[in-house]
Amino acid sequence: MSTNIEWTDQTDNIIRVKGGGWWCHKVSEGCKNCYSEKLNQNSFFGGNKLPYSGLAPELELDTETIRRWGFQRKSKNHFVASMTDVFGEWVPRHWQHEMLDGMFAAPKQTFQILTKRPEIMLSSMDEWLSRRGLDKLPSNIWVGTSTENQQTADKRIPILLQIPAVVRFLSCEPLLGEIDLKIIPNWVICGGESGPNSRPCHIEWINSIVQQCQQSNTKVFVKQLGANAKFGGQQFQTRDKKGGDIEEFPEQLRIREFPLLVNE
Repeated sequence: MSTNIEWTDQTDNIIRVKGGGWWCHKVSEGCKNCYSEKLNQNSFFGGNKLPYSGLAPELELDTETIRRWGFQRKSKNHFVASMTDVFGEWVPRHWQHEMLDGMFAAPKQTFQILTKRPEIMLSSMDEWLSRRGLDKLPSNIWVGTSTENQQTADKRIPILLQIPAVVRFLSCEPLLGEIDLKIIPNWVICGGESGPNSRPCHIEWINSIVQQCQQSNTKVFVKQLGANAKFGGQQFQTRDKKGGDIEEFPEQLRIREFPLLVNE
């Protein structure tokens, strides 16, 4: 499905609730104002109105979309499972492996997988690599984790870096505080929170991430300032309601880079 997410070409939501809509389980502060849960509350957009809490409903895997990946001629970036966490503890391990098999069979496509549970991603991918007889992921499979504050960065980044991938990335969105990245992977996406009741994002926090990336020669993508951007302790007004118009960014933050692919 085509998307307005600036750092990808399309979203492939391969895990859905049987009967329609999506489901996920909130796990950290970044999940508080989950856009996916809000969208899922709206039946007009195909939602089922289930909250992202409690026990998982009956789910289904979209095996047809996975099969079609290998037949697509035009190369695209696919953000896989934007409405849930494909490495959630409720997702069957064999579904994760079936997804990876489909990616392996589609080398012309690039798959961006983002999780808040890198420990499950690491375990599942280690199993898949062993079964395949591989020592690292194919270069078209990018692995990322969400790090909204220092606590999640310190917990999740070391685990992400254990995954043998050509491209590892962070999504520092919604950015809820300044982060000392310490060890930086290949690519960093950052941005403030959007939507109703957005929590503040200080532009100084984004600037810090950009500077850290530039000092380490890491590609960085500033997605948005957020709907509640602050600068110098004051409200930073933008015409774009989510602060996503790059022309409204401070000049030093007008940067949207992608990782350079390295031949295997």
